[in-house]
Amino acid sequence: MKRKDILRKLEERLARGEINEKTYLEIKARYDSEPEEPEESEPSPPTMPDLGEAIGAVVAQATAEAGRHAEHAGHIVGEAMRAVDFSGIGTQLSEESIKILGSGVVSGNPVKTVEFKSAGSARVQGALEAETARIAGSCIFEADVHVEEFRSAGSTRIAGSLKAEEVETSGALQVDGSIEAEEISSSGSLTVKGRVAAEEFRSSGSVRIDGGLKAEEVAIDLGGTSKISTIEAEEIRVKATGGFFRIRGELTADRIEGEEIELEATTAAFVKGEEVRIGPHCHIDVVEAKELVVHSSSEVRERRTPS
Repeated sequence: MKRKDILRKLEERLARGEINEKTYLEIKARYDSEPEEPEESEPSPPTMPDLGEAIGAVVAQATAEAGRHAEHAGHIVGEAMRAVDFSGIGTQLSEESIKILGSGVVSGNPVKTVEFKSAGSARVQGALEAETARIAGSCIFEADVHVEEFRSAGSTRIAGSLKAEEVETSGALQVDGSIEAEEISSSGSLTVKGRVAAEEFRSSGSVRIDGGLKAEEVAIDLGGTSKISTIEAEEIRVKATGGFFRIRGELTADRIEGEEIELEATTAAFVKGEEVRIGPHCHIDVVEAKELVVHSSSEVRERRTPS
C-alpha cells in the first residue's frame, strides 16, 4: 500500500475517533520521513509495515509508557505512606488525608498527612504531623501533635505536647505535655499538665494548667472549678458566671501578673499589675499595683505600691 493511501486511511481512523491526534501525528511523521515511492505500472509488494501493525505498535508503546508512569506514581505514594499502618473498618488513607469514621487505629513514626479527621473512636500511635486535625467524638494521641489548625469536639487526650497556630476545643481536652499556639479557644474542660504559651487565650468552663499560662491576652469565663499555677499576660480578665449571690465557677492561682488585671471569684497568693481591679468574691493574699480597686465582698490581706 502506498504512503498516500496509508495516510488517507489514517486520517479516516482519526475522523472516526479510532485513534487520537497524538497517535496520528506520530505515525504520519514516521511515514513523512520516508522517500516517495516510484510510480510503477504494477503494484509491488509493500515495503512498509501494515497500517494496522504500525498503529498497534504505537498504541502498545504508549500503553507501556503509561503503565511505567502509573507504577512510578504508585511507588511515590507508597513511599509517602509506607510508615503508616492502620486498622478498623472505618479507617481511610489517601495521599493527602487520614479519615477515621466509626472506630480505627493509625500508627506511624511519625504519622504524616495533610488532613487528619476522626469521628467516633480513634487512636493515633505515634506523633502526628499535619496541616489540620479535626476530631469529633473520642480520640487518643499517644505522642505529640504538630499541626497548623487543631479542632476537637468531644473527648480528646494527647499524651505528648500540642503545637499549633490555632486551637479550638469544646468538650474535654487533656494534654499531658504542653501547648504552644497563637490562639487558643476552649469551652468545656481543658487540662494541661505542662505549660501553655499563646498570644490569645480564651476559655469558658473549667481550666487546669499545672505548668502555668503565658500569653498577651487572657480572658476566662469561669464555668467550674479552675486552677492555674501562674498567669502572665498584658491583659487578664477573669469573670465569674451566675448571679452575684451564687456563682458557678472559681479560679485558684499562685501568681497572677500583668498590666491590666480584672478578677472575679479568684483566690490567689500574689497579684501584680499596673491597673488592678479586684471584683466580687476574691481572696488575695498580696496585691502590688499602681492603681487598685477592691470590691466590698472581696478580701485583700496586704496591699503594696511598686517601689
